[in-house]
Amino acid sequence: MKRLIFNGNKTEFFFSGNSSYDDIFDWVSSQAMFGSKNLFDLNEQHSCSVSNGLDSSLTISGDEDLIKVEIEEVNPIL
Repeated sequence: MKRLIFNGNKTEFFFSGNSSYDDIFDWVSSQAMFGSKNLFDLNEQHSCSVSNGLDSSLTISGDEDLIKVEIEEVNPIL
């Protein structure tokens, strides 16, 4: 499984272990820029974009927003 971490804070956003970086990037992009629920608690969602960060992370940035999104591999306990 993969979990998203926003600015160092672990979230409850999980993806399957088969999800690629591109799959996660596409989901984060669509939610950040067009999602009606503002899942990332953005101040100005309409001005945000998502870019590739260093070390396989993502960056959501805009006029009043800057969020580093890291992807963490997790192993569930069965």
